[in-house]
Amino acid sequence: MTKKTRRTLIIAATLIALIGAAAAYYICPLIRYSTHRFAYLSVLPENACYQYPIRYSEEGWFMIDCTINGTRQIPLRIDTQATSLMREDSIRAYGGQFWGKMPLKWSNAYQESSDIDLYRFETISFGKVKIKEPLFKNIPKDETIYDIIGEGVFGSDMLSVGTWKFDTETGIITLFHSDNKTMLEKAASGMTYIPDGLRYDAIPIYIDGMNEEIRFTLDLGYAGTLEINNAVADRLKELFPYEEKTRQINDNLTDTLAIFNIPITIAGARVDSCKIVNSRVVDSNYIGAEFMHRCNFVLSYSIEEHGEPDKDLYLEVR
Repeated sequence: MTKKTRRTLIIAATLIALIGAAAAYYICPLIRYSTHRFAYLSVLPENACYQYPIRYSEEGWFMIDCTINGTRQIPLRIDTQATSLMREDSIRAYGGQFWGKMPLKWSNAYQESSDIDLYRFETISFGKVKIKEPLFKNIPKDETIYDIIGEGVFGSDMLSVGTWKFDTETGIITLFHSDNKTMLEKAASGMTYIPDGLRYDAIPIYIDGMNEEIRFTLDLGYAGTLEINNAVADRLKELFPYEEKTRQINDNLTDTLAIFNIPITIAGARVDSCKIVNSRVVDSNYIGAEFMHRCNFVLSYSIEEHGEPDKDLYLEVR
């Protein structure tokens, strides 16, 4: 064997070893985590139709009552842009068991990135629906959001069990199977269909004074009305009066808020005065829970043949 051949074989073997190590370190945990979450999608019977009263926290979040391990009843905050999470002290109190680490780093709204431990419970149930071995991200005490998540967050992973209609006029949430197109058609009657409206920057809004649509993300984990990014805020400051405040997020982070009251148009409906806030730290466009109090809407999760989940939104401003 020549030196050149030997060197080629050594390089090839090294590359194969590196690829194998990368697969073991990144790909296998990701597959394990995705497979576990995918099992949530099969918990509803095809004829399912369950109803829950709409509850709001004092801060304005939508809430759902859940039972952990069949015994501990807790209210969780509904969040369309985060997976389920819980404070570390709550996980200990409710008997959570370490499951593994998140395959990828997790970032919160304040641009903080960290490795996250996942914990599982035996079951979580909401009404007649029961998920076996649900996973929750562990939020340690040094995380900025530790003090604001209450008992925990009912995230997009658990919302994906089916299709949810929020009727804020009657105060009722209806949950049914994602394949029930007849019920979806009935539930969404009169609403504006926004395909993939539950993904980032998917919802068009027109703000007075601006000649183009601005794309927003529906984030029920944000308790406010509308939040705009820095670029949009800087343009609005040239057109409208605003109030400016500072807030201390933690010992090391201070934020500046600009607050506007401006007409907007969304889903074909005009809102004559809408509170719009810019956080220089968050720097994103969000539609929050407080705005959705004045809407009827459907969160439609389903799995198509290609395996990618559809995340559609139907929206009606009352």
